[in-house]
Amino acid sequence: MSAVHLSNPVTDLYGIGPAAEEKLAKLDIYTIYDLIAFIPWRYDDWSSVGTIGSFDIGSRLDDNTGYDLSFRGTVSTNPSVNITNRKKPLTFFVTDGTGRIKLTFFNSPYLAGKFSLGDECFVHGSVTLFNGQMQMVNPYIEKAEKIEDNALIRPVYHLTAGITSNNISKWVKTALKLCGSELMSCIPAKIAEEKGFADPLRVYEMAHFPATLDEARKAREQLAYEELILLGIGMKLYSQGHGVKEIADQVIPSGPNGIDRNKLAKWNQIKGNLGFALTADQTAAFRDVQTDLMSTVPMNRLIQGDVGSGKTMVAALSMIITALMGKQAVLLAPTSVLATQHYKTISRLMQNSGIEPVLLLGKTKPSEKSEIKEKIADGSARVIIGTHALLTDDIRYKDLALVIADEQHRFGVKQREKLLFKDTAKDGTVKSVHNLIMTATPIPRTLAMVIYGDMATSVIRQKPMGRQEITTWFVNSKKSKAIEEMMSIKLSAGEQVYIVCAKIDKDETESGMDNMVGEPVSGDDSVTSVFEMKKIIDSMSDLSQYSSAVLYGSMKEKDKLETMERFISGDIKILISTTVIEVGVDNPNANVMIIMDADRFGLSTLHQLRGRIGRGDKKSFCLLVSESRSELALSRMKMMCESSDGFALAEKDLELRGPGDFYGTRQHGIPTLRAANLYTDMKIATEACEAVNRIIEEGGEEAERLNESIKKMFELRFARKMEQI
Repeated sequence: MSAVHLSNPVTDLYGIGPAAEEKLAKLDIYTIYDLIAFIPWRYDDWSSVGTIGSFDIGSRLDDNTGYDLSFRGTVSTNPSVNITNRKKPLTFFVTDGTGRIKLTFFNSPYLAGKFSLGDECFVHGSVTLFNGQMQMVNPYIEKAEKIEDNALIRPVYHLTAGITSNNISKWVKTALKLCGSELMSCIPAKIAEEKGFADPLRVYEMAHFPATLDEARKAREQLAYEELILLGIGMKLYSQGHGVKEIADQVIPSGPNGIDRNKLAKWNQIKGNLGFALTADQTAAFRDVQTDLMSTVPMNRLIQGDVGSGKTMVAALSMIITALMGKQAVLLAPTSVLATQHYKTISRLMQNSGIEPVLLLGKTKPSEKSEIKEKIADGSARVIIGTHALLTDDIRYKDLALVIADEQHRFGVKQREKLLFKDTAKDGTVKSVHNLIMTATPIPRTLAMVIYGDMATSVIRQKPMGRQEITTWFVNSKKSKAIEEMMSIKLSAGEQVYIVCAKIDKDETESGMDNMVGEPVSGDDSVTSVFEMKKIIDSMSDLSQYSSAVLYGSMKEKDKLETMERFISGDIKILISTTVIEVGVDNPNANVMIIMDADRFGLSTLHQLRGRIGRGDKKSFCLLVSESRSELALSRMKMMCESSDGFALAEKDLELRGPGDFYGTRQHGIPTLRAANLYTDMKIATEACEAVNRIIEEGGEEAERLNESIKKMFELRFARKMEQI
C-alpha cells in the first residue's frame, strides 16, 4: 500500500467506501485532514462508575424514565441466541454484588459469542423499569480488561444519518496513526511554551480521546487558538498575494491641479442626478474610497452597510468617478437579479454623461456577449456590471483599476484574484487593482477582526431620509386570521406582498437553505413549501383575485429575471419565494413580508429578508410565522420584533450559531470553524490576531517556520472552501 498523507481522500482509510464517503461529504469531510480536524462538539462522561443497587426502584424508575448508569459487573446468565428465531432480542443478566439488571440487545447476535457466564464487563446505558424489573436496552458493553480510563470520556460528534460517533473515533484513530506525524504547529514557539500547549499530534489525541473533561477543554482551547491564527494569517496570504509588493493606478489625481474642469463638470452633473443628499455615513464612506483611489497602494476596503443603508450608491459613485478618470471599474454581483438592478441604478445616474455601463450575465446572448467583451477589451466600456460571467478567462480588460464585489463572501478568493492581479514586473512587483468589498450582512467585530483583519473598514449605519420603520410581529399559528387580513388590507390598497418559505416543494429544500441546525424546529413535514403556499393563496377567496407567482434559486435565470421584473413592475402582486430574495431585491411598493416557519432561519437571514420591505414611503409590516415552541426559537422571534439594528442582531446570531452557520453554507468564502467560536472565544481571537501581527512584523527564522506550516495547514484546512464560488 502506498503512503497515506493528510491530503489524501478519506477513502484511503480502511473501512471508508463510496457510501461512507458520500455521507462524510455532508459533514464537509473530504480528506484525511478534514476527518482529523472534525473534533467532537461535546463529550459524555462515563467515568463516574456507580452500582446497580444505588437505584431506588420505587422513587427513580416509577415513571419509566431512563436514568444513565455506568457500572462494572459480572455476566450472571449465559447469553444465548434463539436458534429458531434469530430476530428475537438477545438477553442476559449482569450483577455487581449490589443487585442485578437485565440487558436486552436487538440485532446484536454476535454478543452471544463475545460474552459468556462469569465474564467481567463494563456497562453504560439508560436504566428503565419493565414489569417490575430493572433493564437496559442496547447498552454499551465491553469486557472490563479492554476498558481504558480514557475510554470513559466519550466523544460526541455532529453527525449525519449512517455515520456514528464510534465510526468517527475508529477512523480518526487510524488516521492519526498513519499520518499524524505530518501535522504542523501554527503557533509561535514562545506562546506555545507559555500556555503549555501540546505538540500537534498530541493535541488531536486529547481532543478525540481525552482522559478527562479538563484535557478535552485544554485541547479545544489550543485548537481554537491555532485555528484563529491559521485563519488570520492564511487569509492575509491569500488576499495579499503571498507577501509580494503590489502597486495600483492612481485613479484620482492629487495635488494642486486635481481633476480637470470638464471631468469635474460631468461629476457635478451626475451628483445632481441623485435627486437626494447622501447621509453622513455614505459621505464618509465615499470619502474613504476617494482617498484610497488617490494612492498607488492598492485599496483593500470593506464597506459594511446595514440593510437599506445605501451602500450600493457609494459603490456606484466609486465606479463613476473611476470611469470619469478614464479607467475601468467592475462590479461583481452574486445573482443576475441583483446585477440587473445595479445596472439600472447606475445607468440612470450616468444619463447624458457620455459613459455607457454594460451588463454581462451568464444568460446574455452569445452575439451580445461578444460585443460587450470587445468593448471591455478596447476600453470603450468603462463601467462593467455582471455576475460570475465576468470571471471567465476569455475577458480582457484595457485599463481595469477598480473591482467591487457585492456580498463578497459569496465569491471565492481565487476567483476574484483573476481580476485583482493584472501583471508582474521584472522586479517582482505585482500590478494590482483597487479592491472594494460590500456586504449588507453586518459583520460582528470579532469575526471581522479575523476574517478581514488586513482590510480597512467603512461602516454605514444610517438609513436614507424617507425610509419607513418596519413593524415586526410574531404570529404563532399558520391559521391565524392576522396573516390573511394584513395581506388583504395592503393588496386592496394597491401594494404588494412577499411570502418567504423554507422549502421549494414537499420534498425539496433550497440548496444551502439557512436552516437552523441543532435545536428543535418545526418538523420537515410541517414546513410550508413555496408550491404549497401558492395552492393555499389560489384557494383563498379574498386573495386568489390577486396575481401570484413563485421564485426559487434553482429556476432558470431567464425565468427568475422575468418573474422579478413582473413583480417590480406591479404585474405580480404576491411573490412566494425562498431566500433567493434575501440579497438586493428592491421594490418600494412591496410593504408586507410574511416569513413562514421563521424558526428555520437565523437572525441575520431574517433581518436580510425583512430588509426587502420598507423601501418606499408606506408603512411596512413583517410577520414572523412559527409554530415552534423551542425556547431558543421564541427568543429569536422576540429579538427580531424588538430590534431593527442589524449589527446588534448579527452579534447575537454569531453567539448562537458560530461563523459558518452565521453566513449559511451557500455563501462561500467564510470557512466553518471547528474549534473556535468567535463570540465565546473573543479573548482568544484578540490574542490570535495580535500574534498574527507580531509574526508578520518580526520576520526571521521563526516567521519562516510558521509561514511554511501555515501555508501547508491553511491549504489543508481552508483552501478548498476559499476557492468555492
